[in-house]
Amino acid sequence: MSLRRIVGYRVTILASVALAWNAFSGCGGRSESRVLIIGLDGATFEVLDPLMEEGALPHLSALRDRGSSGTLRTIFPVVSPPAWTSATTGVNPGKHNIYDFTRIPDDGRGEVLSTSRDRRCHPVWKLLNEEGYRTGIMNIPLTFPPDSVDGFFVSGFPYGRSTTGYTYPSELEAILDEEARRLGLPRYPLDPFGESLRPGWEGAMLGDFRRILEAHHTVARRLLTEEDWDLFWVVFTGTDKVQHFFWKFADSDHPGYTRTKGALYGSAIREFWLRVDEIVGELVASAGPRTDVIVLSDHGFGPIYRELRLPRWLRDTGHARKDPATPRSGGLEAISPGPFGGLVHIRDGRGGTGEDVETAEAAEDMKRRILAELKTLVDPESGEPIVERAYSREEVFSGPYLENAPDILFLESPTWFVGRGKPEELEIFGAPGYTFSGYHRPEGILLAAGPHFSADPERKRLSILDVAPTVYWLFGADLPADLDGHVMADLVRADSLAARPPRIGERRAVIPPSEVRAVSDAGLERLESLGYVR
Repeated sequence: MSLRRIVGYRVTILASVALAWNAFSGCGGRSESRVLIIGLDGATFEVLDPLMEEGALPHLSALRDRGSSGTLRTIFPVVSPPAWTSATTGVNPGKHNIYDFTRIPDDGRGEVLSTSRDRRCHPVWKLLNEEGYRTGIMNIPLTFPPDSVDGFFVSGFPYGRSTTGYTYPSELEAILDEEARRLGLPRYPLDPFGESLRPGWEGAMLGDFRRILEAHHTVARRLLTEEDWDLFWVVFTGTDKVQHFFWKFADSDHPGYTRTKGALYGSAIREFWLRVDEIVGELVASAGPRTDVIVLSDHGFGPIYRELRLPRWLRDTGHARKDPATPRSGGLEAISPGPFGGLVHIRDGRGGTGEDVETAEAAEDMKRRILAELKTLVDPESGEPIVERAYSREEVFSGPYLENAPDILFLESPTWFVGRGKPEELEIFGAPGYTFSGYHRPEGILLAAGPHFSADPERKRLSILDVAPTVYWLFGADLPADLDGHVMADLVRADSLAARPPRIGERRAVIPPSEVRAVSDAGLERLESLGYVR
């Protein structure tokens, strides 16, 4: 069964209408470009460079050698939902409204999972479809439920409790299940959300990561080779997950390292990357030599040895109530949303989300005090700073959805992790309480090769905000007027850039608040039902 047979007629009609409109409106018709984007979640040159130097990653090395590369600076906070959404839209979270895996609902009670419905900016596939380009999107985090596209769409995690409804067209789900059964799986495996590593289950978890990788690769290869597309964007998340849980087994300095487990699982990350390199090579070869290829990550990675338990610190410093179960009669308090990360919301102690704070001046004063204390926070054992950088939201974001951002964001120093702690953990500082042994860092990767990219051995410094503008340029499309990023002029061929200078169009990608339909939070999945909360 082929997706082309399922939706071919519908796609042909949509594409014909789009092309006719382009010709009528003077858009100049379609470019001959094809673009393949491969996302490797959590990829870092700290891991890849040594492997490439020893020749263990020949396909990633070949892309680097025949094209250009750069360290890709990600967005705040350093987690997948805002990072990938910034990559696909070209705007900061203040414009696209995705700040984390979760958000505080309108009623101020607990947290709910973020979904694609919370996104307030059109991604590249939406506007490229309007230009007549066919797009294939697969497994990009925070794209559930799927968008209706001219092409095909497989949503990325998190899915909440859903086990269906993750493809467009809906018939594609049966094709994915068919491919999974050929691999001996009962159905197409969705990326889980909220895993933890139980002692003795390392082999089972690693086996799951490998099976999911193979299933996603098989489906990606089939869609890439059998279907029509102009832009194909696929993300593999197992690279992030294996580094989260298996870093300590390859790091003899890690407090969780043991010689026994190191002997069993110390090569897990390396072997995973070797297989991913083969997959990248297969997809690039299948796409053909006239395809522009971008390989990127949403953030980097590094080890974590120590933990700051943020809720405990907020309580002990007087910024939050001592007993979370006891409601306060009023007054401001600071809360740390989500399962981990340096995020702080300031809100009314009675449960509001900030609109009913006692006074804006009091909230600003609390924000200033917390920021000052975070910037001077040191490890009681070593005296080293715990916080690398700390900002108010106004210093980081801009846009119509700034009010939904955390009031404070901070990046932990290398080897530190900001967790929420367990109820029985009374100390502010300690060993990581969650089962992660590696965590995100701001510097990801980007490799680019193909007809429009230059061959340059110098590694550049790039921004994740520049990915979407560069994709628009590759297709000869006007850039939306409200993007924050720019075309990566350091990577593309000078003659190509001169022949086709970037053009800023009249379209806007950001959806104004006045055009956002109100959606009730009733029935949305609360965070306490998920595995990340202990």
